[in-house]
Amino acid sequence: MQQLTLTHTEGMQLVTNVRGHEVKVDLPPKYHGNDTAPTPPEYFVISFGSCVGMYALMYLKNQGLPTEGLKVELEWEEVEGPSRIGKITANITLPDGIEPVQARNALKAAEQCKIHNTLEYKPEICVSIAERPEACLS
Repeated sequence: MQQLTLTHTEGMQLVTNVRGHEVKVDLPPKYHGNDTAPTPPEYFVISFGSCVGMYALMYLKNQGLPTEGLKVELEWEEVEGPSRIGKITANITLPDGIEPVQARNALKAAEQCKIHNTLEYKPEICVSIAERPEACLS
């Protein structure tokens, strides 16, 4: 099992350290934050898009194909009932010179990323208060 901790620093900011990389989370001023970092939903979309992009990049590199110009553009929609991200669209731009069969294979690789799989196969999730972890013991 892997683990990390987010700690409140100031205002609405939380900070964690992952393998020596400090990662901040904050909210815009309209939610009483200082807008010093992306919001949790933005990180969620960043995580998805970077995973899709990394798997496409790994495919291209493993096949000895060009990688310059690879880009992943993301759009997402928020919905209510309950409040959540209801749709994410990832549009992958491949480098020039990629043949159609290679593009299909790059797409297949991208669709196998761990975040995509996690969204497709919903993980077990439990949220508890540290002093009362029994809620997650079942």
